Amino acid sequence: MAEEPIVYIRQHGEQPIPVTARIEWLSDGSIKPCLYWTPDGGCYTILPDYKCVMLAHLKDKAEGLRYTVHAEPAETLESGYGRGAVRQDAYLYFADNRFCGRNFIDGRYGHAGKEYIPVTMDVFPNGDYELCCFWVKGLRYTVEKTIAVEPRSTFRAGGVGLYHKVKARQVNADNDDDPNPEKSIRRTAGLYFEVNKWFVAVGEGDSVS
Repeated sequence: MAEEPIVYIRQHGEQPIPVTARIEWLSDGSIKPCLYWTPDGGCYTILPDYKCVMLAHLKDKAEGLRYTVHAEPAETLESGYGRGAVRQDAYLYFADNRFCGRNFIDGRYGHAGKEYIPVTMDVFPNGDYELCCFWVKGLRYTVEKTIAVEPRSTFRAGGVGLYHKVKARQVNADNDDDPNPEKSIRRTAGLYFEVNKWFVAVGEGDSVS
């Protein structure tokens, strides 16, 4: 790679391996790692016994997170990958300030028109990301397309952040099937990333409409 990856795994005594990681950015600002994909096409499910520490990356003058993970191969219907693959025990790094884990968005940032939400995304080795799904008012939506990403404030919700305008479809809580297969429920949604949490504006004229 032309530049060092931001998201990578490293085993003891080995060189870093760039990976694409799927994470759940929870409503309290914490990050739960779920999966990662290695350059050879392998997909690994991260077991729930991971441990996380905040870490300074002096070379890059950045902070980030390091997870101690145990991961098992995740077999997919498309590729059949997983047969014969072995479990991986490694460190998973997010070497960028966006993932530093500093949680200073607290009650002072609260507003009646704001709902902090969990967001699932894929984060690529260079730090770019793609939104996968999110929850609003107890309903789960899968992101079908990101239309725009730009800095923006919302006076109605009393917040400011990186605004993501997306097209989304309501799906079941535990899979991507429609709750009403005869009629897909699609919405245009506005999601804000505010320092270390995601929120939507709620109330009259909801940002999911």
